[in-house]
Amino acid sequence: MSASPSPPPAAARSLDPSPLPPWMRWLGTGLTAMVAVLFLVLLQQVRQQAGRLEALQGRVQSLENSRDLERTNALEEQLRSTVQRLHRFDGLEGAVEELRAQQESLRQQLRQRPATAAPQATPLLPREDLGGGLTPQPSSPSPARPAAPTQP
Repeated sequence: MSASPSPPPAAARSLDPSPLPPWMRWLGTGLTAMVAVLFLVLLQQVRQQAGRLEALQGRVQSLENSRDLERTNALEEQLRSTVQRLHRFDGLEGAVEELRAQQESLRQQLRQRPATAAPQATPLLPREDLGGGLTPQPSSPSPARPAAPTQP
């Protein structure tokens, strides 16, 4: 039997890297490097976008805060004006109560007076020279009484 080199078994042939031409190995290495670079570029862009999103969220939050502050200031102003009006009403209520007490006091004084003939009330007329205020109507001269005849 002569010794001739036998072809390598199929399992040994698939493990051997030499069957690929060198240009294919370089192409695979280049593609792997390109995928790695693209991954890094994509990762960098994602980080930049995250930073932009945080900045925009900060701006939105500050705008919402300023709008809320404006609303709060408007509500505080409304509350102040309402409190001022309430204080004015309280003051007016006190004045009304005081006037009621004075009116009641005057009524009691009128009731306690002896029953005398009440003076005739003179009507009040508006006067232009006093800015439209009221003034008693000037009394018309009462008709002159004829003098009583004297007896001789």
